[in-house]
Amino acid sequence: MKAFSDREIKLVQRLQSQPSGTILHIQESCPLHSYCSPLPSFRVYKVDDTTFEAQWNEYHRPGTRQVFQFGAL
Repeated sequence: MKAFSDREIKLVQRLQSQPSGTILHIQESCPLHSYCSPLPSFRVYKVDDTTFEAQWNEYHRPGTRQVFQFGAL
């Protein structure tokens, strides 16, 4: 099983060159309510030069958070 889609892997690779603390979001609109401003469905946070945290959110509440190594994609 792949943890990340090809699009997400490209974002993570871009994140690696950014300073620690950088957060990237993939915004998608809420499928149920066109007026909602949901959490980003996917978020990555650079912890340090070797580690990042990923979070997959549900549309109206925070979701699972996991820590990954950049080299382990």
